[in-house]
Amino acid sequence: MNFREWAGRKSQPVLALNLVLGLFAGSLSVPLLPADCWAQAQSVAAFDSASFQAALRFTLYFEGGYSNHSADVGGKTYRGILQPEYDAYRAGKGLPVQDVRRMDNSELWEIYYSYWDASRAESMSPILGVAMFDTAVNFGRSGAVRFLQQALAVPVTGSFNSETFQALQSQNQEEIAKRMIENRIQYRYKRVRESPSQQVFLQGWLNRDYSLWSYLQWYQQQSR
Repeated sequence: MNFREWAGRKSQPVLALNLVLGLFAGSLSVPLLPADCWAQAQSVAAFDSASFQAALRFTLYFEGGYSNHSADVGGKTYRGILQPEYDAYRAGKGLPVQDVRRMDNSELWEIYYSYWDASRAESMSPILGVAMFDTAVNFGRSGAVRFLQQALAVPVTGSFNSETFQALQSQNQEEIAKRMIENRIQYRYKRVRESPSQQVFLQGWLNRDYSLWSYLQWYQQQSR
């Protein structure tokens, strides 16, 4: 069964979704940060975006914890943030570098919001915005634009140009999100074929992709 057959079924496999929904139970407006960090984050109005919070909830489920797997080219990673990326963030603020595991919640939100902002997710429908954000975190900002362009059937440049914007405005954004996820799944298999050492990550990747589509459908229903 391919992704489109799976996505079109009335009763879909939930994979990790039961765990996801357990984590996300309740209002989507409930902050992810402790009260002190949330008070600090509220000074940035954009953090109040319901779509951003919904996107962050999903992504953090799959990016939770510390990882430093020998087969992972990303190296040391904490809650989805690579050590070099955290180093650059700290350096940009004139702060000394430190182990990524010491990153606090306010830093996490600020870094993740940079993904949301760079991928222009706020300008998209909520369902596509969440998919775009998770793809940016998983594949990089330019990588997310490439998946978007592939789904839109426009030249793949990795840059959000006028042709991409025009195509985005003229197509059904729910269908775009579905095509992006389908392309993510195809890419996973291609990567494992080209680099067999990545096989160890395949099931986790696929769980994330299939669960993303189920989550988007659930989120859309909750938002009505």
